[in-house]
Amino acid sequence: MAESPIGGLPPRDRTTVYNSSDGTPSTKVSDAYAAQQVTHNGTYAQFMKPKFARAPIKEAGRVAYLGESSNLSLLVHDRHGTTDVVHYPLPENVRGARARMNELDNVEIDILHQRGAFLLPPRQLCDELVEAYFKWVAPVVPVIDRSRFMRRYRDPKNPPSLLLLQAILLAGSRVCNNPQLMDASGSTTPAAMTFYKRAKALYDANYEDDRVTIVQALILMGWYWEGPEDVTKNVFYWSRVAIIIAQGSGMHRSVEGSQLSRQDKRLWKRIWWTLFSRDRSVAVALGRPVSINPDDSDVEMVSEDDFIDDEPDRPAEYPADPIHVQFFLNYVKLCEIMGLVLSQQYSVASKARRTNAIDLTHSDMALADWLQHCPKEVYWDRARHNFWAALLHSNY
Repeated sequence: MAESPIGGLPPRDRTTVYNSSDGTPSTKVSDAYAAQQVTHNGTYAQFMKPKFARAPIKEAGRVAYLGESSNLSLLVHDRHGTTDVVHYPLPENVRGARARMNELDNVEIDILHQRGAFLLPPRQLCDELVEAYFKWVAPVVPVIDRSRFMRRYRDPKNPPSLLLLQAILLAGSRVCNNPQLMDASGSTTPAAMTFYKRAKALYDANYEDDRVTIVQALILMGWYWEGPEDVTKNVFYWSRVAIIIAQGSGMHRSVEGSQLSRQDKRLWKRIWWTLFSRDRSVAVALGRPVSINPDDSDVEMVSEDDFIDDEPDRPAEYPADPIHVQFFLNYVKLCEIMGLVLSQQYSVASKARRTNAIDLTHSDMALADWLQHCPKEVYWDRARHNFWAALLHSNY
């Protein structure tokens, strides 16, 4: 599989920030960095003013979340002493720690080159992997706006996030049967491992600072798993990390009252309910505890409207497939029941209760109700077999 450096995506300008003759950390910073810190301190003071509660959010990946119990939330109350806003735009000149330290150092850039993180497959194979991802993986994890992504994918002057692209190639390689991806035994696992290592190297190096993009990529990195003995970098691990980052940005809270664009509001809802469904399905599959507590979230249930990716100035180039939409909506409902069953029948606390028989009846009733109201588009029938209906009912 011949590969070449990714066109239009050269490493960003980096300067050395490490010091190292005796192995001790450097205690010096440049004058530019010191001046930047003064600016940041002033910016944070401005950020705490009430006007930021209603400021427009121009970048969905740069949102600060302040929960009601946070002491900092008291500083952004409006003149009435209350505010219903929990999502705030980060000021333009406040970037992540990496960006404030002059981006990546030369050693990390060398490591990324050695990992092949800046390489992509030949364009034709790359196109095939992206297509395979959107056809077979995206319906299960609808976390990427396809029209927006493809517009950047085709634009060498404004390409998509390299971390996200490598993660998409990883997920796509799991469902693509192109011979170029296969080893002598016909397995695509080695190719998937290559994409995984590239994506992981970029993530470990903090190459991407857009939080939405990071969550999207982490969800897809769970598509590679070496085996049951691997307990640190498997789907359970990556989905948990994605949940933590999403909660840090406030994705577990309703964005209806926020200043996010309508398009980003829809995307955030799809991402959150994808995380929820992954949390429940992985817990069931691996016998692990769930991570998301429904009592901590007030995100509205995902709906058909949340799959509309039209932009204010243009309709979506890739409208959502109605069958894919119904699959995901009903998959989420089924995952809610999974969580109920896990809590009532398999949790440690359930062993001390004496109401298991009653709980089991409630779970059975919930499953029966789900099946009764399952739309015909995704209701599996042997006479008219449909892949998405079969996949949904295999979870049932």
